[in-house]
Amino acid sequence: MTNEPAPPVEGVREPEGVRKLDGTIAGGLAWTAGAKGATQLLTWASTLIAARLLSPADFGIVGMAGLFSNFLSVLSEFGLGTAALQMPELDSDVLKQLNTAAAGICTLVYGIAALSAPLVAAFFKSDQLKLLVVVNSFGLVIIGFQSVPTGLLQKDLDYRRLSFIEAAQALVMAIGTVTAALMGYAYWSLVVGATAGRLAALGLTYWWKPVGFKFPRWKDIEAPMRLGTHVAVGRIAAGAYAVSDGIVVGRMLGESALGAYQLALALASAPADKIGALLMRVTGPLFARIQTDSEAIRRYFRTFTESLSLSILPMMFGLAVVAPEAVRLLLGPKWMAAVGPIRWLALFMGVRDLSVLVSQVLTSLRYTRFIMWMSVLGAVVMPAAFVAASHWGVSAVAASWIILTPVTFVPLLVKLMGTIGFRYRDYLEVLTPAVIGSITMALAVLSLRVFLNAHDIGTIAKLALQVIAGAGVYVGFLQLFYRERLHRYVNFLIGLRRGKAEVSVA
Repeated sequence: MTNEPAPPVEGVREPEGVRKLDGTIAGGLAWTAGAKGATQLLTWASTLIAARLLSPADFGIVGMAGLFSNFLSVLSEFGLGTAALQMPELDSDVLKQLNTAAAGICTLVYGIAALSAPLVAAFFKSDQLKLLVVVNSFGLVIIGFQSVPTGLLQKDLDYRRLSFIEAAQALVMAIGTVTAALMGYAYWSLVVGATAGRLAALGLTYWWKPVGFKFPRWKDIEAPMRLGTHVAVGRIAAGAYAVSDGIVVGRMLGESALGAYQLALALASAPADKIGALLMRVTGPLFARIQTDSEAIRRYFRTFTESLSLSILPMMFGLAVVAPEAVRLLLGPKWMAAVGPIRWLALFMGVRDLSVLVSQVLTSLRYTRFIMWMSVLGAVVMPAAFVAASHWGVSAVAASWIILTPVTFVPLLVKLMGTIGFRYRDYLEVLTPAVIGSITMALAVLSLRVFLNAHDIGTIAKLALQVIAGAGVYVGFLQLFYRERLHRYVNFLIGLRRGKAEVSVA
């Protein structure tokens, strides 16, 4: 594998091939949308119920344990699931060897996590973390055993089964978390729910995509291991700075501040995660399938960039505007410290999903080394920014994500634009309707709030009026200035429901 692969070849897909691929992708969107909708409902409901039953400190201490295990999770399968997805040349014999390697690596990483538990407890000055880290980190083992079969399900574009697995995991996690919280298990309820959900997902994955085990031979797995190494190192670096904000908040501002920050992160990322993941679940296998066809890459990259921006940006802007009323109504006054972080993190989530899409395309083109070094750069810059920002409080830490997007996102975009021949003017043209429409919506809602604050209106009514007005202004803006584009997506959604959607046309 070369370090800088050649750009994909030019090619024109036959209309019948395009329609067939569109049908597969549209079906994947439909299945994934159903799973994501159910997952979103279950996740929000269980989080809100748990927030009522547990304290910010409970969320904070599990967040501390999760910071460590989440960081190690990127190492547990060493990128071998990505190799199984992105390298169609691998035969069944090599895949069995990769499955054994992933299982062995994840078990080793779990042992490291268990031995490191006393150090984590000492770092955060909490003896409760010693056992909590050991139990919570068991998810690392599950990830390793699941990675290669999941990669193969993705390569097969088997969105139906992937959707069932995700929905089942969310259901079991929600039931386990709420049940344990009602039984008085405090912070352990969050660990019980998460572990039960992962085990359910593992069982279904092997039921539908059983992959055997075979002793690895280096000559057979060298190429996928090299790709996996790039992916793993990049994930480690990205994971390091992704959890460093929570580490800084927990270390410098305390458990309660971390609890507020972690809940703000969960609420701000939930809409973007679910909608973004709906598309990313489809786009990852899609770009792996068309990695040698530059015309198809440009077409689908434009389509999914526009879809992400039109759906996610207004939600993120809206959440940032209505955060005070939403937190007070849904979580109660004790969580008002989460309002500031929610605003900044909500704005960042839209940018993050666009960045993930760019990284997916670069990965399918085998630019894994470039992504790795960009992640290393982020791991150096972002923690320093969080430490500096912590002197101004938890909101400043959240704002650092937005301020440093020129470092974490722009270079990836520049690399992709040059590789696939996509013009910057076209990219800005794709984003313009969502950006201007979201800003217009936010200004309208802020103006409405001034009027509502001058009258004696309850919190529920105030929040509902702002949400309705914001949605109306955004749709009205698109209808007035971008009618053709709006109708294209409306027709696509209608076609999706009827099973006749054409993704490339949308």
